[in-house]
Amino acid sequence: MKLNKILSSLLMMVFFSTPALAQESIDFDELEITGEKVTQQRKGFYTAGAVSSVGENKRLENLDSVVRALPGTYTNIDPTQGTVNINIRGVSGFGRVNTMIDGVPQTFYGTSSNSSNRYHSEEGDGYGPSSQFGAMVDQSFLVGVDINRGYASGSHGVNALAGSANLRTIGVDDVVQEGNHFGLLSKSSIGSNGLGRSGMVTLGGKYYFNDNGSVGAIFGYSGSHITSNYKDGDGNSFNKNDFAKRLEQSPRSWLSKFEFKPNEYNSLILSGSEYRNDVGGRDTQRQSYSLGYQLNPNSPWIDLKVLAAYTRNRQDFHDDATVWLLEKAKTSNTSTYLDVNNTSQFNWYSNEVAFTYGASYLSNKYERKAIAVNHDNFEYTPFSPSGKQELKSAYLTTDLKRGIFNLNTNLTYTHGTVKGFKPACSSELSAITCFPSYAANMKLKSKALNFSTMLAMDVNDWFKPFVSYSQNTRVPNTQEVFFNNEGSGSMNPFLKPEKSKVVQIGFNTTKEHVFRDNDFLGMKLVGYTSRINNYIHSQSFYLLNNGDLTSGITDGNIGDINPGFHAQIYNNFPHPVKQRGIEFDLNYDASQFFTTLSYSYQKSSFPVDATSKTGVGFGTVAVTELPRHVGSLTVGGRFLDEDLTLGAILKYTGKSKRMLPAASDIDEQDVLEEIPHIPMLVDVFANYRVNKHILIKASIQNLTNRNYVDALNALNSTASQAGEGYTYRYTNTARGRTYQLGAEIRF
Repeated sequence: MKLNKILSSLLMMVFFSTPALAQESIDFDELEITGEKVTQQRKGFYTAGAVSSVGENKRLENLDSVVRALPGTYTNIDPTQGTVNINIRGVSGFGRVNTMIDGVPQTFYGTSSNSSNRYHSEEGDGYGPSSQFGAMVDQSFLVGVDINRGYASGSHGVNALAGSANLRTIGVDDVVQEGNHFGLLSKSSIGSNGLGRSGMVTLGGKYYFNDNGSVGAIFGYSGSHITSNYKDGDGNSFNKNDFAKRLEQSPRSWLSKFEFKPNEYNSLILSGSEYRNDVGGRDTQRQSYSLGYQLNPNSPWIDLKVLAAYTRNRQDFHDDATVWLLEKAKTSNTSTYLDVNNTSQFNWYSNEVAFTYGASYLSNKYERKAIAVNHDNFEYTPFSPSGKQELKSAYLTTDLKRGIFNLNTNLTYTHGTVKGFKPACSSELSAITCFPSYAANMKLKSKALNFSTMLAMDVNDWFKPFVSYSQNTRVPNTQEVFFNNEGSGSMNPFLKPEKSKVVQIGFNTTKEHVFRDNDFLGMKLVGYTSRINNYIHSQSFYLLNNGDLTSGITDGNIGDINPGFHAQIYNNFPHPVKQRGIEFDLNYDASQFFTTLSYSYQKSSFPVDATSKTGVGFGTVAVTELPRHVGSLTVGGRFLDEDLTLGAILKYTGKSKRMLPAASDIDEQDVLEEIPHIPMLVDVFANYRVNKHILIKASIQNLTNRNYVDALNALNSTASQAGEGYTYRYTNTARGRTYQLGAEIRF
């Protein structure tokens, strides 16, 4: 009885602590330096390590362009998917990049249907489906993107081999202006050259009580329409092409949030959202619901955060759409996520110490349905393999500060399981690579203890050096373990987790009043090396007439290949995959003049997935290696009391590769080739603030109307790019000069 009374008293003190005991609250979405809030774009310069952060997009750029302008960060574009697939330092996909929406990992694996025509060509047949991981998100609801490259920390670093990307959506305070009880946020745009139109309206309300308490809610609805019936830089248009019509997108989405703060120590956020689209021969849908809670009372020992979420992703293929020979196909992906952590702060021998300790859990399940020609057709078609994945993690982060030194260390333990059904070996041929031979529910387990540390020095505003070491682990995905182009004969329940080791060194500069009062200069330079062991990739295995297996076809063995067996199996690459690179980021803002510059150099070499080869593969992501050099320069000025903003963006892309459109498993064949030189691209933009409520926006993209093939676009490598006699085309040209006009209204 006494224990119950004590617990009750403690709970009452936590929830209703008196204001007299209050500490200054901390907004974790914005840093505060010398009493002034730092903008989202400058946030990365005040943080040690290879981090980047951008705020709300005001320039009518799409999300791919925003991400590609960040150093060491890119996107793999597949127009048949309608998703964003973030690439960090040459790797992408679930487990390699932890892509999140409001801190919730995204697990959607999309597969488009067969095409009926070649893309940007009126000749010939179509080609098979394509597949990749990606996040379904409406960029009209986004207020920022946070990128962490090469350093694992906390829950965001779990199962994040190369880093993490968090897409943040609007909240009540983004809609209801400070001091108001009601708010409206509306965005709209219209574009030429197939860019289409978009519109978003969000309403919100907020009620204040008890000086520090509030309750608020928002609801927003958004829609857009975009087509691929555009003209390229040479004036070519293909609006009669059936496949181009199938790339038309008209996504619709809604977002709602309820925020309750009974006092300055407690906050509760309930969120729900839905995203629907129709692209690539199927309807796609994401439904997500989450609960976030933070308790930060008058105690340095307690800063408790809880995030619980449920997400369901679905694909429903059209009646006239097929996946290879499968009809009426459907997929479902459900995930449950929980993250609980607490931060304790104290002083120890003149050192400022902060401990963050917590645990996270992710359950991720994939299911598929389809009508097949026969049982073997279903079992031997590698379409969205079914299975379940679980990740259980515990982590400890220590931050120790003494004088100009700051030491950050992280320890993470992850227990991963991948479960699924492996059918019995169906033939004598498949039994060669099939083990065990009987049908079984397989359970692949893995354990990993990862460590990372970073030492940073705040020497002065000009020079803030840091050095870090980080190791991380990626658990094999369901799509790799249970890949089934030869049924059970191509499944591999013995895959090992990928392991990365990354060393980074660099420095930050954050200097005010450099050339004039109230200007700001931010710089970040990072050099890194990376080593990935047990890199997972797919290989082809053929059966020779003498019973041996071979992973490639040569002039010497082509006559001995048994045509009845070809298994593509995911294996661990026997050699380490090595990377090295340099990343530079600069931001200078003097109110009337501003400029940003980013540059990335990377050298790496990844093994090629057999499943991505056009001639013998199954449409997985072909090339993730970044262009050798990537740069972006923005220059602009503010006029008319800073109500008018004019600027230009210059984009440079170096050598980039694509998979050969007729790539096969012939050993002597180089399956990668460089795409034609990408010219310097120029975009210009203008914003005019009519008053505090209305902002008018305009842009011209590809101002000089250059004709080019975009880097890391999945359609660069399809069969449509293969001509007769082993000649190759480059008809997947990008959008030519495009005009766009938009407006933003806030009340």
